[in-house]
Amino acid sequence: MVSKQWIEETRKYFLDFLRATNFPEFVPAGDRGPEVEYPEWLIMLIGVVAVKSKEKTYVGIHRLSTRYWQELCGKEVRAVPISESRLRARLKKICFVPGTGAGYIYQIFPPDYWR
Repeated sequence: MVSKQWIEETRKYFLDFLRATNFPEFVPAGDRGPEVEYPEWLIMLIGVVAVKSKEKTYVGIHRLSTRYWQELCGKEVRAVPISESRLRARLKKICFVPGTGAGYIYQIFPPDYWR
């Protein structure tokens, strides 16, 4: 259902959409400290992959993110994989619910994308 190629294509589509809508870009030197290592778009993209793979737990989402970490990060993010507790906290912050996702996912991607 999810492959490296699918993630790379989805990542490109997702980042193109965010840039077209003027979503705040990742800025490496910020006042927020270490949390900036993992930009909001990366956490959102992990949520997209979780919905596509129908993952229903935070532990499963973390396992999925570490398996595809290089494809998710691309050239923009140079950091070690995010910890499970930190990923869970960041997903909760964007109102992501395992098994159902979050509103942004269904606003960006057409229904056919999930088949």
